[in-house]
Amino acid sequence: MSWQTPKRPVWAERLIEHGNAVGGADKLVSLASEDLIKTAMESTGLTDFGEGAWRDHFEVLIRALNEESDLHLLGRTMVRTEIIQALRNRLRLTALWHSRPEILNAEIETPAFIVGSPRSGTSILHELMAQDPASRTPALWEMHHPVEALEADPKANDWAASSDLVTQFWHDVQPEYETMHANSGYLPNECIFITLHEFLSDHWGGNHDVPSYDKYLQASDQRTAYAFHKRFLQTLQQREESQRWLLKAPSHLFQLRALFKVYPDARIIRTHRDPLKTLASSISLMGTLRWMRCNTADMSKAPTLLAFGYAYIYQREIEERRQDLLPNRQFIDVQFQDIVRDPVATVGEVYRQLGWTLSNETRQRIDEYAKRKPKGSRGTHQYSLEEIGLDADQERDRFRFYMDEYNVTSED
Repeated sequence: MSWQTPKRPVWAERLIEHGNAVGGADKLVSLASEDLIKTAMESTGLTDFGEGAWRDHFEVLIRALNEESDLHLLGRTMVRTEIIQALRNRLRLTALWHSRPEILNAEIETPAFIVGSPRSGTSILHELMAQDPASRTPALWEMHHPVEALEADPKANDWAASSDLVTQFWHDVQPEYETMHANSGYLPNECIFITLHEFLSDHWGGNHDVPSYDKYLQASDQRTAYAFHKRFLQTLQQREESQRWLLKAPSHLFQLRALFKVYPDARIIRTHRDPLKTLASSISLMGTLRWMRCNTADMSKAPTLLAFGYAYIYQREIEERRQDLLPNRQFIDVQFQDIVRDPVATVGEVYRQLGWTLSNETRQRIDEYAKRKPKGSRGTHQYSLEEIGLDADQERDRFRFYMDEYNVTSED
């Protein structure tokens, strides 16, 4: 068996057909690199995109989107929005940094990154820990509009509302997605929405079938992406000071050495879950994201590639932590089952290891948030290993070393 594409809403099918009616969605929505760049410059009145090799990464992505991803009209519209938004932000951030160079002298001290495989509890742990006002978490709307965020009221401003509407549109295009992940412009979100401005980000491959870009991303030195990430945080920090940054992205797992080059004092909160659950859920999520934007979503090769890839990454992480190529003392390992079973106690233990103080008020906020958002509150995300074509016994053997290393409980 293999992952089956969900049914699209009728309105989406009808709109997609507008592209087919004129010989292809590219006739209506351009993804030509020069057009995208020209549009960003004309809409801002700026021309300086800043230093670095971002243009090389950008061109690889644009070529892959046009040649490999088979985007329908909605998909082309959604990714054009994201690309132009990223280009506009680069232009506006570069202008800001030229006019206020002191921003880039701001200290980013001991940031904490929640890291783990997709579907291992990174999002809910991030949201729970974000209930502490002493921690600074970047909301998605701030990552969509970083310069505007410096002067915006987070509770009442057009930019936050705009970001939320654009983000919630994903649920309109594919309603099943809401059972998998809560999208909101107001919630804290992943660092991929920062690094996408450097055009070195898993955001692009996660939503589109772009194998040449994925290969390019894996081979790239991503220290430049993390350097941009730091400048981005330094900018957001001008709006709202806090005791510490609390960040999150599963994809950091693939780039931990690059992360530590830029943030040598970082703390890693590493979530762990039974790989047989995370694999099946991840493939279902990836397939839905690609189907949201593409005419086809062939996931037949993805399960095997993902299983092999994560086994390799887990083994590399274990070896590098043992050899202190990654600073093992700066890692905190957290079990997904503990987050589900007792979120307050689990966060309390994370705080203890971080040396942070967990107030009674924050404990109460975490407890109330967890009760308002129980697992499955937006519907049940259905998935299985059999559905994606993987053998449970074979995958259990493949990942036994990982489960033994971190005492991960089977969810059979």
